[in-house]
Amino acid sequence: MQTLRVENHRVFTHIRRWASAAAVLALTLTAGACTMPRIQGRAESEYEPSACEQALYTAMDADETMRSPLPLPMRYDAARTARDSWLDAAVSCPARFGEGVMRAAQSAAQADTMAAYFGLTQDDAGWDETGITSLDIDRHRSALDDLVDTAAAADAEDTAGFAFEVLAARQVAGATLSQSDRCKAAAQMLASLGQDDARQGVYDLTPLLDHPGRMTDAATGLSAPTTAVVLMDCARSLIAAAHDTRADQNSQTEPTPTDEAWRAYAVQAANHALQAFRLGYPMIDEALFDAEATANRNAG
Repeated sequence: MQTLRVENHRVFTHIRRWASAAAVLALTLTAGACTMPRIQGRAESEYEPSACEQALYTAMDADETMRSPLPLPMRYDAARTARDSWLDAAVSCPARFGEGVMRAAQSAAQADTMAAYFGLTQDDAGWDETGITSLDIDRHRSALDDLVDTAAAADAEDTAGFAFEVLAARQVAGATLSQSDRCKAAAQMLASLGQDDARQGVYDLTPLLDHPGRMTDAATGLSAPTTAVVLMDCARSLIAAAHDTRADQNSQTEPTPTDEAWRAYAVQAANHALQAFRLGYPMIDEALFDAEATANRNAG
């Protein structure tokens, strides 16, 4: 019996030694694999992020800074960066067009709020001047044909223009004829750029007459000033009219007419959402992005 215990001890000792040796060998091989020589920076230099990736990285980083406890001037600057970068993402990442447009508008509205602490006027992104009406009919005709249902987009703008004309006539707060004119001008440009014209000119007055001051947005269930609901509905309609058919864009030296028209279209949608926020539309992510997804499904 003593001999058996001794032999067992020797066997177990050998097993432990073999296991230890195997573990050391494994660690050595792993360390060697991690320290294999390579050309410093080669992998990094060979990969160039796309314009879509660059815009998203910048926008998300700025979002994080904007929501941090950093000093207000830093968060204000981050809000402006997020605004511009999310718009770039909308343009460069067509599959995220709606998200980019809506988050650009949110960031712009938050920059407005922060600007008020400095005693500044509303922060101007220049969107009033760089929307769809900034395009040239001759240069940009048919530029959006494969990207946007221009007839549906024109109808959405015309509907908003009609609504603001009615509300302005009733002297509803926030409703102006100049906003009506801007929407109708955008509708005219979209109809001219496309092949079809679905504008009706006159639309159902019932919701506006029943709720001129405040109404519930059927798409989100949120209560907001009627003017804000009209503009948010127009923004969602423009998003829904856009197609996801364009590939993610890379940086180019000179933008093409399609690039210019696509960016102007993104600005148009973002500006409507921004004006809706300025007029009092709630900035609630769950409602905004669920409604956008629903609008896209219905459009499809």
